[in-house]
Amino acid sequence: CNRLPEPLIQVKRVYDALIVGAGPAGNIAALELSKRGFSVAVLDYRERIGDKLCTGVLGMECADRFPIRPELIYRRASTAAIYSPEGRMFRVERPETQALIVDRVSYVSSIATAASHSGAEYWLGWRVSDVSRSSSDVSITAHRGDATDTLRGRMLLVASGFGSPLTESVCLTNGAGRERLVGVQSEVEIGNVTETQVFVGDRVAPGSFGWLVPTSESRGLLGLMSRQSSSGHFERLCDRLVREGQVKSVLSPPRRWGIPIRPLPRTYAERVLVLGDAAGFAKPTTGGGIYYAMLSGAIGAETAADTLESDNFTADALRPYEDRWKDEFGGELRVGYYARMLFESMSDARLERLMEVFLSENMQRELIRSPVFSFDRHSGIILRTIGHRQMIGLIRSTGPSVLPLLARLARSSVSA
Repeated sequence: CNRLPEPLIQVKRVYDALIVGAGPAGNIAALELSKRGFSVAVLDYRERIGDKLCTGVLGMECADRFPIRPELIYRRASTAAIYSPEGRMFRVERPETQALIVDRVSYVSSIATAASHSGAEYWLGWRVSDVSRSSSDVSITAHRGDATDTLRGRMLLVASGFGSPLTESVCLTNGAGRERLVGVQSEVEIGNVTETQVFVGDRVAPGSFGWLVPTSESRGLLGLMSRQSSSGHFERLCDRLVREGQVKSVLSPPRRWGIPIRPLPRTYAERVLVLGDAAGFAKPTTGGGIYYAMLSGAIGAETAADTLESDNFTADALRPYEDRWKDEFGGELRVGYYARMLFESMSDARLERLMEVFLSENMQRELIRSPVFSFDRHSGIILRTIGHRQMIGLIRSTGPSVLPLLARLARSSVSA
């Protein structure tokens, strides 16, 4: 269920861990900490857990590591149709399932329910407005309507989303002024669409792409992301797909959200860890953030447990969190970022030629269907592509401006 039991007035006000944000990162951290016997309070301004804009696409590595109940899976995906700037369609396929299209709200909510059953307390509808730290604890002030409450904890995990002001409250940048994409998405009624559609080109989404993801036989999610304002581009993509019969009608108004493409310079401080989107953990290539958010929640819980057991909450004691997430997926973020910069530097004409070669049957057999391809970790296929003689020749022919990016990608390959 999306609604969890509200805490009683009489519950204790000092917790081992306070977690702000009941998304994938916060819920995984709450589950892991509560299973170890620590007292946990999770606060979220939303009344409905998991209600965040997202396509609900999970890679198989993510699904294996953080299992999902079968009834929450809409579809299994092993193919995708990719449309070039000129409108040519290339089908990408692998023999095995690459991703699951899932009910994201129920998936994230199920993790919160498990955490609640393990003892975590959920404060839904409470907005945190202030954070303060002392030598002995962390305190947060939260509001719900006219009600105000203060909670204290031995440490704080911030998982409240991209650009969260709470990170500034603990002397860490919030990332609001850093590089980001803007995503926009609506639920739509679809025609005969049986696989994920991807649309590339400046007329669709400058420097990025749009998507149509079927969630059932009659419904899907239509969206795009770009550094630029997405208003006119989204309407044009929608009109195009209506004309082509892939979209019959729009069922919900378009909603927008920010997508980080670089992590915060630092994700820990005395008594504080920053998780998920709040820390800037999303794939720079596709904008997907759920897997890295959940990984950061698990890593954050592990570090928090060590800290709580040792009763040492200094920044130095919490630094292993950053070391661990960098070991787990930091290289992916670096390679993905420079790959995005490279992609954004391409003209439509150059992208057309690159797609013609990269998505050809021979190249799919050599690259996309190779063991190095992973939906959840893109560095392998990116680095193999720029190391391919034919592909690197095409990329270099774009001009001298791409050479520094290629050099940075090559340097990033060591960490990835």
